[in-house]
Amino acid sequence: MCSHVTTGAYGPCEDPNSLHVKRIAEWAVEEYNKGDHFLSLVSILKCESQVVNGTNWRLKLKCVDQINNRLGIYVTVVWEKLDGSLVLSDFVPLLK
Repeated sequence: MCSHVTTGAYGPCEDPNSLHVKRIAEWAVEEYNKGDHFLSLVSILKCESQVVNGTNWRLKLKCVDQINNRLGIYVTVVWEKLDGSLVLSDFVPLLK
């Protein structure tokens, strides 16, 4: 998960390209796209996690808009509950 995890604080992920983190990133993009967006995940640029009642994953993602083929950088927060279910807490584009 994270190295040097402190409850309540975000810490860097040991492996931002792990299958688990990729699954969370892909899920976040799919959830965001339910709001009439058309993004595809290109890569995970940064991964941090926070131990809460489960785990908050804060990811910086590079995505491509399938409508205009433009690349964008987005920050998302996904809460992974103790039962493994996911909640999209935030998904915002970074200023260009």
